[in-house]
Order: sequence, then C-alpha cells, then structure tokens
Amino acid sequence: MNNPRKLLDDCFLHDKDRLKHAEVLETIAQKVSLIVEDETVTLEKAAARICSETITAPRNVPLTDNAAVDGYAFSHADYVETKGKLETGALIAAGQLHDVALKAGECARIFTGASMPTNAETVAMQEDCVVGENGIVSIPSGLKKGANCRLAGEDLKSGDVMIEPGDYLTPARIAALASIGIAQISVRQKLRVALLSTGDEIIEPGSPIEPGQIYDANRPMLKALLAHTMLELVDLGILPDTERILTEKLDAASKDFDLILTSGGAS
Repeated sequence: MNNPRKLLDDCFLHDKDRLKHAEVLETIAQKVSLIVEDETVTLEKAAARICSETITAPRNVPLTDNAAVDGYAFSHADYVETKGKLETGALIAAGQLHDVALKAGECARIFTGASMPTNAETVAMQEDCVVGENGIVSIPSGLKKGANCRLAGEDLKSGDVMIEPGDYLTPARIAALASIGIAQISVRQKLRVALLSTGDEIIEPGSPIEPGQIYDANRPMLKALLAHTMLELVDLGILPDTERILTEKLDAASKDFDLILTSGGAS
C-alpha cells in the first residue's frame, strides 16, 4: 500500500465530510496497489485462489454433438418419413472415436455422452421406445427435431473467455478449467499476514489467571476470521508493553509479511 496515512485521510477527511461506506470502498479500490506476485499451481491446489491470467477455451465443450440420454439417435426427417418406425443400426457408446453414418430409415442405439452419428440430430429416450422382434424401433410421435441432443460448443465455444485476472476460483470454475484440460494455472501468491496481541495484562487462554489479567480473545477471533486458502497466517503471539520489544518485533515482521494485524495498545 502506498502512503497509508494519506489513504486514511482521504477516507475520513473531517467529521462533517465523512465519506459513505461505498465511497470508502471505492477510494480503497483506487488507491491500494497490488503487492503480491504470481505463481503457477496445479488445478487441485487452485481452489479459492485468485486467478492472475486470462483463460480462453481452446476447443468446443462438448467437442462434438452428443446424446443427452440413453436411447436411439436418428435423422428427424427419417423419423417423419417412416412415422417413427426405424431399423436398428449401429451401437454407439461414449468414448467411441470413429464416425458413424446412418442409412436411410435407420437409427443407432446410443448411450449418454456418445457422439451423434454424422447425419443424425435427434435422440429418443430408450424408456419411450419399443423394439420389435424384427429389430424395428417404434419411436413415439411428437418428438421435436434436436430433442435430447447436446450440440458441440453448447457449454463453451472455442475462444470464449472463461476466466480473467482477479476472478475467484470457485468449484464451478475449477470444473470448467478441468473440462478444457487445464492442469495448472497462474494465481496470485498468498498474502502473508502476521497476527499479534499486545499488553502486559493479556494472557493465553488455558493459563492460570491473576487479578488484573484478561484472556486474549482477539487473536483467536482474528485467526478464525482469517482462516482462508488465500492467506498464509503466522501467529506472533502476545507482546509486552515494552517499546524495545515491540519495535524489534514489528520491524522484523515488516520485512517478512505483507500485512501485520495487531490488537491492544489502546493507551
């Protein structure tokens, strides 16, 4: 942060000119500068981190037209022409790589996620179909063209911007990155935070207490509030009301941490 005293002055000014909450946040957003660098982490370690690069889809998701249900794939024109009576053709399972083309009046047995035949665009759910002893599949009437078929690029099109610098990596975004084959990503380094309490009267919970002493509640509260994967939190404990010790500890911490949070020392 550049010139924190000036930042506070800008936020609060004089009593009669105090800024509103939204104005304070806007001032902070404009005047606080980035102090951490970037690092590359694996996708499994990227959750709840801040992305530092632009990610675009390198390919369509799904990559090909595919079946949304288990059933029978066919050309809607053939379905209309045959009044829903189609011959059984190929069986297409998910992961099958070769192209399949249907003959006129033919349908393919297909499973969820499998690529559609090159000349088919509609799928009937298997629960709605009846297969006769002669291999003819009876498909119910009223099925619309394109039913139960997921189109290539329906989720993402090649070149779509998925994530931008500053975006928080939610579980949904992690899933989206995995869906395009991303194995690692550039994120902001974790903010290094030091936490300490001050006061001769402050003692650790669990210690015997004497008259005039109080248990430290601030550090446990702040540690709980700061328990986040974007932070590296170090507890520096309780410091006495001794100028030399306070000066030495704070000076040392200022060299190792991005942020120091202290409580106590009100007098």
